[in-house]
Amino acid sequence: MIVTPLPRQYYSKWTEISPAALEHNLKQLKRACRDPQTQIMGVVKANAYGHNVSQVAPVLWRAGVSHFGVATLGEALYLRQILPEAEHILILGALTTDQYHLALEEGFAFMFHTLSHLPILEGLANGTGKTAEVHLKVDTGMGRVGIRPEDMGLALDQLAKTERINLRGICSHLATSDRPNCPHIARQLQIFAEVVAYARSHLREPSALMYHIANSDAVFQYPEAHYNLVRPGISLYGYGGIPGLALKPALALKAQITQLKVVPAGTALGYGRTFITQRPSQIGVVAIGYADGLNRLLSNRQDVLLRGKRLPLVGRVSMDQAAIDLTDLAAEVKEGEVVTLIGSEGQHSITAQDWADQLQTIPYEVLTSLGTRLPRWSVD
Repeated sequence: MIVTPLPRQYYSKWTEISPAALEHNLKQLKRACRDPQTQIMGVVKANAYGHNVSQVAPVLWRAGVSHFGVATLGEALYLRQILPEAEHILILGALTTDQYHLALEEGFAFMFHTLSHLPILEGLANGTGKTAEVHLKVDTGMGRVGIRPEDMGLALDQLAKTERINLRGICSHLATSDRPNCPHIARQLQIFAEVVAYARSHLREPSALMYHIANSDAVFQYPEAHYNLVRPGISLYGYGGIPGLALKPALALKAQITQLKVVPAGTALGYGRTFITQRPSQIGVVAIGYADGLNRLLSNRQDVLLRGKRLPLVGRVSMDQAAIDLTDLAAEVKEGEVVTLIGSEGQHSITAQDWADQLQTIPYEVLTSLGTRLPRWSVD
């Protein structure tokens, strides 16, 4: 997890996290849920998508989120330390059989995703005297973990026979929710609707369960997927696959200029000599590199912001440093000035989506790749 033990003057690169943006995005999600009884699970896995869970989770909690989703047992333990008030922490990732004992001891809810694990889980629960709090995961078309829909009846029957396994929810995950009107989504939602209908007709207290399949994009696109719980992740942080959403990126990435130099035409910059100046140029060396998440493939391709103007990265990004061309700024720049790599200045903005487009990937990867040596500071 991100730890910031030192005063700000010890850092020449950092991220800024906006609680106001997080709250704004949460409001947009709540507005999209037509039924006010639908609860929101804040997905804060991968250190809150690189934003620092110790800052994000309390903001969501104060804004009314009481259910949280993480990926691993370690993430669940850390979240409980920083937010002991959380009503419900669900481990979304599949646990190994030897981790069930620890999840039982700690009282975390977790996924039950294969019938072959039932004897193991039941034995551990009986042996420890603990009750396992599980969500039954059904594979409706994602192709990862989960029981087959046709095994739903068998799963419910076997779970009903156990004394120390408490079924708290039934869930699935969508494979193509970022594609509007995708036929596969319609099929998955139909299968899950049938799963929910079967559960409601065969369980003694079906209304006590949480039913959830909607991720970020499905919250905005598919109201029939909402049920009584939704699981937004990336949209909480200001991104989504649906154009036109009124979301605000919650993270900015900044670094300081540590050296200024004027070089003649024909000067090579950085490893591999991938950039040669074509004119006398003013170059700024910036204290950030690929160890901080500034992907090496952005070399000579991505802009940054300084004084409200877009300026190019030049030369190959190295582990700890990068160079920018200041020649067109037409203003005196001083060492120590702050460069914005992700964020807004004046009329310009650069987002994690912009990086993702350059890298042919997704903003999830950009955000979760930001380095642990970058302190995360709350701003607003």
